[in-house]
Amino acid sequence: MSDFHQAAPKPGNRFRTDPTLRLTLERLLPAEVFAEASPSLDRLGERAVAELLPLADQAERNPPQHVPYDPWGRRVDELRVDPAWLRLVQIGQEEGLVALPYETPYGEHSRVVQAGLVNLYDPVCAVADCPLVMTDGAARLLQQHDPQLAQRYVPKLTARHDAWTSGQWMTEKEGGSDVGRSSTTARRSSDGTWRLNGTKWFTSATTGQMALALARPEGAQQGSRGLSLFLIELRRPDGSWNGIEVRRLKDKLGTRALPTAELDLKDAIAVPVGEIGQGVGKMAGLLNIARLWASWGGPAGVGHLLDLARDYASKREVFGKPLAQQPMHRAWLARIAAEYEAMLALNFQAAALIGAAEHGADGTLSRLMAPLTKLACARQAVWAGSELLESFGGAGYIEDTGLPRLFRNLHVHCIWEGTTSVLAHDVLRALRAPEHGEAWIEDVVRRLRGLSLDATRGLRQRIENALDTLIPMINAPEEAQGRRLAWGMARTYQAVLLAEAAEWRLRAKRDAAGLAAAELFCADGLVPATISGTASASGGSEIAAAADALAMGAARPHA
Repeated sequence: MSDFHQAAPKPGNRFRTDPTLRLTLERLLPAEVFAEASPSLDRLGERAVAELLPLADQAERNPPQHVPYDPWGRRVDELRVDPAWLRLVQIGQEEGLVALPYETPYGEHSRVVQAGLVNLYDPVCAVADCPLVMTDGAARLLQQHDPQLAQRYVPKLTARHDAWTSGQWMTEKEGGSDVGRSSTTARRSSDGTWRLNGTKWFTSATTGQMALALARPEGAQQGSRGLSLFLIELRRPDGSWNGIEVRRLKDKLGTRALPTAELDLKDAIAVPVGEIGQGVGKMAGLLNIARLWASWGGPAGVGHLLDLARDYASKREVFGKPLAQQPMHRAWLARIAAEYEAMLALNFQAAALIGAAEHGADGTLSRLMAPLTKLACARQAVWAGSELLESFGGAGYIEDTGLPRLFRNLHVHCIWEGTTSVLAHDVLRALRAPEHGEAWIEDVVRRLRGLSLDATRGLRQRIENALDTLIPMINAPEEAQGRRLAWGMARTYQAVLLAEAAEWRLRAKRDAAGLAAAELFCADGLVPATISGTASASGGSEIAAAADALAMGAARPHA
């Protein structure tokens, strides 16, 4: 019997061991900001390994429980959450993951530093950042739409100690992304308070202190235009629920340490946010922040898995030598790493755009980049996560290695804050206002013109070719091509950002790895191919009609 034991992969402080993360921050931040922020990033990188990982393991082993009744039959709806998970939320607050954009110690660059902190925190927090996402968005929304409520609640939401967290309650049985079908009602009672009644089918951050919820005031029109936005404090002063009953906790593919509940609102007392009406429009600011966080979360998990995969490759011997010395394995990891470089180039740039807009810059481009960035990074993370799981062989499929859990948690980012199709629809809506498409084209062209090294000449040609395909689609967007258009715009933007990063890295570091990442990324194409005729589906082409039949499993007779 062999006494061989495979050495396990060991995570490191990724602020030190992840060159993509560190170089992306160094490139985007002014030198003095990078120097000032580095100690905070390094500290969280250390805490991630020494403190957060053990807490996350404990929280994942002890998922939340719903206790509807006490021993005497009284309805209590107790949510039991492992103390480790609550501590993970507190650590995120202590490290300023919510506070930073409101304290603004780095001015308009605070969102980029925040992105770096989330990259280190997310993979090892048992999804404790979910309530932090909603809290960040809620604070910004209140600042934008109700200064009086903001004065009362934003200090609680953005504190580093004894802080509140907020939920965001939109999803109902009738409509998830189609919020216009929401059936929750708001009634103004004789004492002047508003009372909410209805069912919220999927609510995260249920352990928090407040939530923002959409509801339809009595007599308001149907559809999304009839919805208003309300703030609910979840508990009464005596600690009991504020007209809230917990139906059950959701049994999910991943994010199992996170208590996600199905709730009934029964005369829950609420306060309107701003004037009655325009609830969906007010939620847009929160959604942009939440989509930004979702675009950070998936790539953060990939960075963590890639760090483990590289360490494992140095320890795992196959056919007489470590995986790290085998050309095929190195080429495989390089292709995954190129996709990771593209994710961070895009989602950190999106952070920079939103940070600049929050400090007075024009926000036209950031409006379009929020859905594009989330759409691309979430899908890329699932692909990269699957590849990295495979790189561990059978160990990647063994539950108690923790690797399957990491992979499962990646998938949620394709669902939260809008699926790929929902985000593509949002891109199409934005493009109906010509200034959004024009801003995107102008920015890509400006960046292209700023490239000057011979080493990036081939990359520039590929990006120009992609623009030739995309510009007519941007100027006349079609719904059937929405996913292809959004994906192509995101990848083309990633390509030009990678080319910029490659030139910076060659000049500043005399390092060609960034150029290799850009070449590998662009080699697979930037705009997805399409079958002949699909683009003219509205014209009734034979192939397009056959594709429609294929979608629903129907036959299509050939002429």
